[in-house]
This record gives sequence, structure tokens and C-alpha cells, in this order.
Amino acid sequence: MTRLLLAAVVVLVAVAAADAIRPDGKEQAVSAAPGPAAPQASVERSASGYVAVGDFTRKRVLHHGREYLSSEAIDAAFPSVELGEPFDISHLATAPDGTLALAIYRFPAKKPVEAAVELWRKGRLLAAFQVPAGSFGGGLGFADEGRLVATLFPDGHSVALFSRAGRRVGSVSATSW
Repeated sequence: MTRLLLAAVVVLVAVAAADAIRPDGKEQAVSAAPGPAAPQASVERSASGYVAVGDFTRKRVLHHGREYLSSEAIDAAFPSVELGEPFDISHLATAPDGTLALAIYRFPAKKPVEAAVELWRKGRLLAAFQVPAGSFGGGLGFADEGRLVATLFPDGHSVALFSRAGRRVGSVSATSW
């Protein structure tokens, strides 16, 4: 026991000595800002003025600062029976005709993650379809002058192409897209 205590003291003395001779060994006190910590807002933006916002997950869409799609509308449009489960808008994209695509992940309590694409224009739902989870881990966009929805896989190498009705019509290499 005495040897263990002696070894611990020697280690502490060595650490203290090293700390005393290190350059810029000045200590600084850091204090947190007064008041309760505000939750960090999560944001996903598109170049067209649309932004997905939320405190923990992105559940609403704003357009130039005004609410464009409510959490309730997005939830109701999700093509699943699991309404009311937590979800997150992971990506936004706009087509040349003004169609807004949302890439959404839903997190059911006791089931695997679900993924879907919702297409909106002028605040009205055009289509919603499920895609395999992870389909848009790398992003979302439009292809073929906006006629197809393109999802980039997380590997960054593959793009899946879907019709606006949700039918998978092919895939291409991300380098050719």
C-alpha cells in the first residue's frame, strides 16, 4: 500500500513539474453566459430562400422568413401509418418550376427509420413517396431539368433517380450527374 501511495505521489509531482515549465502555462477562468442555455436551432437551407428549421429536429419550412409548411402538414403528408412520430427534414431542393422537395427521415418508436420524399408547390402537396433509408444521406436534388428527383447516397458515388410519382427509374454515377 505504501509503495502504491509513493508511486502516485511521484506521478503527481512529475505532472505538476511538467505543467509548471510548459510554455504559456497561464490559467484562464471561463464562465458560461448568464441565463438559461437556449436550445441550438437546427437549420437546412436551399438556395431559393427555403429553410428547414426546428429546435431539435427540422420540422417546419420557412420561405424568406415566413412559414411555408407547418410541422403538421409535413407530418400528415408522410407516406406512412406512423403519424405523429418524430421526424427530421434532412435536405431541401427546388426544381426550375418551383417545386420544393423535402428529404425526410421518420423515427418510429419500435421500428427501423423510415425515409420519404415529399414534393410541394405553392404550399400544396404534389406527391409523397417512401425511399429506402439512407437514400439521401448525401443529398437531394432534381435531374433532367426537374423532371426527376435525385437522391445522393452517403457514399457519394451513386445517385438514385425517381419519377415525381415515386417510381425508381434508374441510377447513375455521381460523377456523371
